[in-house]
Amino acid sequence: MFYITGDVHADINGFLKRNFKRIKPTDSIIICGDLGLFWDGGEAEKKNAKKLGSNKYYTLFIDGVHENFNILDSYPVTEWNGGKVQIINNNLIHLMRGQVYNIDGKKIFTFGGGESPDKDLRIEGRTWWEQELPSLSEMEGGMRNLLANDWKVDYIFTYEAPSNIRHIFDNKDNSTNSLNVYFDYINEKCKFEKWIFGNYHKNKRVSHLHEAIYNGVIKLE
Repeated sequence: MFYITGDVHADINGFLKRNFKRIKPTDSIIICGDLGLFWDGGEAEKKNAKKLGSNKYYTLFIDGVHENFNILDSYPVTEWNGGKVQIINNNLIHLMRGQVYNIDGKKIFTFGGGESPDKDLRIEGRTWWEQELPSLSEMEGGMRNLLANDWKVDYIFTYEAPSNIRHIFDNKDNSTNSLNVYFDYINEKCKFEKWIFGNYHKNKRVSHLHEAIYNGVIKLE
C-alpha cells in the first residue's frame, strides 16, 4: 500500500497526525515535495530526519522548492529498487528526479523540483536555490528511463504538473516553465494509471488520471 501526501514544511508532528491509519511495515508513505527538512542543517532537522527514518515503514519523498538543495545534494547517491536515491536516514529516502522504481510490484516514475513564484523576494543560497528547477540532463535522464520502460509506468509522482493542469490552479498566471512543458510531453507520451502532484495547496481530483495532493492522504493499492 502507498500513502501519498503533500507539503510537510518540516512540521513532522502535524505530518504524523495525517490519515496513515493501519500503516504496515511493508507500506510506504510518499511525499510529493516540500518535505522542508533541509533548510538550516540544524540539530532539530537531524533529529526529525532520524525520527522519520526510524519508522518500520518507508517514508519516501521527492523534492519541491522549499528545500536547501546544497544540503540535500551533499548526501551520497545509491541504487534502490531500480533507481537512484539518497538515503537520508535508514527508511527516510529521497526519490530522485527522472527515476523509475519497482516498488511492491508497481513501476513508479518520480520527478521533483519546480519554480518558486516568490524567488525574487528570497536570498540565493539562504532561502532560494537555483537547483529547484531541474537541469536539462535530469530531464534527458527521465526520458531515457521512461523509454527503457516502453513509456509505461503505474504511477507518476511529481511536485509540478503539466501546463494545462497548472493553469487550472494558477488561472491568473498564464506562464509556464520548462518543467511544465516537459511534463506536457510525458503526459501525452506515457501510459500510466495515476499522476499525483503536490505543488498547489489543494486536495483535488482533476481527472481520473490526475490528482493534486496537499495535506490529505491518497491510498493506492
